[in-house]
Amino acid sequence: MMHYHLHISRREVDRLYEHAEKQLPAEAVALLFGTTSDVSVYANRVELMKNISRTNLTSFSVDPEAEYKLLIEAEQRGESLVGIFHSHPAPPRPSKTDLKNMHLNPVIWLVASKITGNWVIMGYILDEDDVKEILIHVAELDDSIP
Repeated sequence: MMHYHLHISRREVDRLYEHAEKQLPAEAVALLFGTTSDVSVYANRVELMKNISRTNLTSFSVDPEAEYKLLIEAEQRGESLVGIFHSHPAPPRPSKTDLKNMHLNPVIWLVASKITGNWVIMGYILDEDDVKEILIHVAELDDSIP
């Protein structure tokens, strides 16, 4: 079993929370781009996306053309899609729909929730058919992300 670590800056986490707050009561979505080294994943760039799902209170989807353009740009930078963020109106755990989509997108999935009153973010990855929680290292402003 692998133990994955996500490295992301405090600034980017704050941007994700602000995006999620602005989208309420709909689910927010963002794509994380960066690099992977062994079991460490470095989210160098967060792209806030529009949730185009017709059922955006309980699900999310992104414009495939916009995603494709971002994937091409990431490839040109030497990066790849390393994570998918979305917010939930429920606890910060993958839903049944998320589990299906995790098979299609084998990256880190970040799920944020505010049901406790404050935003909480959890990270998950699919390890074969098991969902594993991952460690999230939030780099403070004076830390650097390689």
